[in-house]
Amino acid sequence: MKKNHITWLTAVIGLIFVVIVLFNLRHHILCIKFPYNLEYREGVVAYWVKNFVNGQSLYPEIQQNPPYVHNPYTPLYYVVTGLTQKLMKTKSIFLAGRLLSFLCLVATSMLIFGIVKIYGTTISGLLSAGIFFCSPVVTNYGCLEIVDMMALCFCLAGIYYGLKKTNRSMIFSGIFCACSILTKPVFVIPGLSMLFSNFFDKNVRRKLFPFAFLVTLFAVFSILFFKYRNNLFQHLLLFNMLPLNFSHFLNVFSQVGVRHTFIFSSIPLLAGIIKDRKNPLYWYCIFIPLTLLFSAKIGSESNYFLEIIALSSIAAGIIFSHVEAKQIIAVACLGQLFLFLPFKPAPVFTKTYGQEIPGAISSEPDKTLMEVDEIISSELMGTSDPVLAEDTGWLVYADKTVYLEPYQFSLLAKYGRWDDTTIVEMIKEKQFNLIIINAETYEKTGEKFTKNMLDAMKFSYAIRRIIGNTYILEPVISWTNE
Repeated sequence: MKKNHITWLTAVIGLIFVVIVLFNLRHHILCIKFPYNLEYREGVVAYWVKNFVNGQSLYPEIQQNPPYVHNPYTPLYYVVTGLTQKLMKTKSIFLAGRLLSFLCLVATSMLIFGIVKIYGTTISGLLSAGIFFCSPVVTNYGCLEIVDMMALCFCLAGIYYGLKKTNRSMIFSGIFCACSILTKPVFVIPGLSMLFSNFFDKNVRRKLFPFAFLVTLFAVFSILFFKYRNNLFQHLLLFNMLPLNFSHFLNVFSQVGVRHTFIFSSIPLLAGIIKDRKNPLYWYCIFIPLTLLFSAKIGSESNYFLEIIALSSIAAGIIFSHVEAKQIIAVACLGQLFLFLPFKPAPVFTKTYGQEIPGAISSEPDKTLMEVDEIISSELMGTSDPVLAEDTGWLVYADKTVYLEPYQFSLLAKYGRWDDTTIVEMIKEKQFNLIIINAETYEKTGEKFTKNMLDAMKFSYAIRRIIGNTYILEPVISWTNE
């Protein structure tokens, strides 16, 4: 009877896996093919990739006058994506980055399989890789032109080669862990875990890791500092150091944690199973809570949980290999996959007076979103600089000058790190020929623009078109009596 229960559970788990994987693959294909930006960070990254391709500075000096643009990341992703974009010779500015992110997603799943297989079976490895691939957070960010998936891929490559314990693998591990930091600076935990495991391991070959790791970082940062000097410090440290907010962390964590309940609990269990200070996975489990501090930073979102989701998937697979009560693990796996199912509300269409396309509650790159972006892009292409847009991606697509990255600099202004006076005066003087802004941002005092900017817009600009949930503003015509 017990065997029949296991067979039944296995069949149900397999069926749910197939449903989620097919849904996710469809989602990834739609995203990769979509010609416009899907998330505001895509526009930011695409801007810096474009700067690299055009030979412009990746860390320009931020002065009193525009442009006000901030590069929050180290340069490896821009370099790899820019070179790929040149080789592909494609007109789609997002295609190369999205393809690279998806390839990194596939490679990361394979690395999870490889790490788990070292400690368990092929089945447990496939289970771990499948759980990671099916995560809704991974689905959301797995094929966007953002740096996270490439950084995560380098992280797990560093851990995988670190577990091999050969001379060559130690060197590769050091280089990959360094590359994760050179892609996104917050991905430091794998390198830290490897350093701690090396400290407790007296094997001489293990000392090759810190050599490769530190030499790679020192060489690249020396070149960057020589080229950009204090600008590098300004972009990567000064403007990145926004305050931590516990309520913001709880808000993001509640959204992610509720759909990853079972696998998150596997990390402390894995640390208890390993109990080997020479093992980098042990230290990875110990240090991974530090990533929660990064997610508490104002402006962070659920993409900061990708690393802990990957480690949780690895832990779940290894525990599955070691625990005798397979039926209990199977039930837990079934419960976790049920939480991953792509339940979404049906699109709700609402149309207000003057709205050309009704706004739909949907994040999928569908025909409605395509139509909205086509209209906005045509408006921008038919307007000369300067223009102001809430989403940098629209400006990059339309080949317009970016005068302001609104979200980042509005946060900096909120905490007294930047003065918005110049932009406010430009808005009051109607210097921008067009302003593209989300309806919610315009109607409420949000964080995408400062209150002073929004007040100036409402005084000096009028709503010309409402496209979906987007307002297109134009300067108010002033009538004077001669």
